[in-house]
This record gives sequence, structure tokens and C-alpha cells, in this order.
Amino acid sequence: MLKETERPGEQVTIDQLVKYINASTHHRYVYHFTDEANFKSIGKHGLLSKNRMRAGGWWPAATGGNELSHSLDDHRGIPDYVSLCFTRNHPMKFLANRDGRLPNPRYLGISTEVLRLPGVRVAFGVANKNDVQIRDLADAIQYMDLEVLYTQTDWRNPEINSRLREAEKMELLIPNHVPVSLIPKVF
Repeated sequence: MLKETERPGEQVTIDQLVKYINASTHHRYVYHFTDEANFKSIGKHGLLSKNRMRAGGWWPAATGGNELSHSLDDHRGIPDYVSLCFTRNHPMKFLANRDGRLPNPRYLGISTEVLRLPGVRVAFGVANKNDVQIRDLADAIQYMDLEVLYTQTDWRNPEINSRLREAEKMELLIPNHVPVSLIPKVF
């Protein structure tokens, strides 16, 4: 979680962030976790926000969230966003699999071009938690731990591992829709 007392780092633009991620040896995508049962609808519609799905009168075969988390999304004002993550190790994916909501979980690699869409935000932790800060991407970049996400670091070092675990909880919030054209990879 971002703490108000933390000082921002160097100001990085969204274009610079896209180039930085694309040059990484660790992650050249941002990610969305889902169940294989949802591939057909994703192939047809892309990734849609909860409100877009509700308005369309349908719901995916398997969801990562449960009734409580969907209610918390509504409370936090984020059901108009599609949640993405920065690594293929988001803790919520493991909980959804463990609880049986995602019996065949997979990660989708989302093109970093999604970061250029208007209105992208970053949650510094699980977005529907009350104490998690959510900022516009352009402002959030300076607070993100890009080093631990996108460069070679010693993840066995307890301090670095702690930084990585915090960074892995962050969520990208994409307004309304991620089109199929921005989903080039399945892991």
C-alpha cells in the first residue's frame, strides 16, 4: 500500500513506462487472470467491466471474485473498470483458485498499449479494500516500484521480496473494456 509519507520517485511518463515494460526481461505484458471457461466470451467481447456485463445481461462462466468482493467493488466505485495486474503472481488469483471460483485459472497477457487508454488508474493493493489508494496512472507511476517489477533483483533478499509482494498486489484499473486486439497472449 502506498503511504502518504513516501516520497515520489522520478517523474516517468506513460510512454516511458510502456517502453520500460516492453524492454523488461521479466514482464512484457500486464495481465488479467481468468478461468479457461471464459475464453469463448473473452474472444468475442474482450474483457468487460462488471457494469458492462450487467448491462449486457450476462455474466462469465467463472469469476475470480465472490459476492462479497463484487459488493466491495460497488462500494469502492470500481465496477466500471477491468482489473489487471503487473505480474503473473497476483495473490487474488491464488485465493480464487483455492476457493474453487477459478478451477482452471490462466493469465492473459495484455499489450502495454492498454496503458495509453484514457482514464487508466492504479490501485496500490487490492482495489476494493477501503484503505488502498487509487490514483490516475500518470500520477501513480512515480510511486510504483518499477525496479522490483521489471529488473533483475535478488528476490531471495527478504527486503526485496517484501517489496515484490507489495508490488504484486497492485491493480491496474482499465475503464469499461479491454478489446480483444490488446490480448495477444495466454499463459
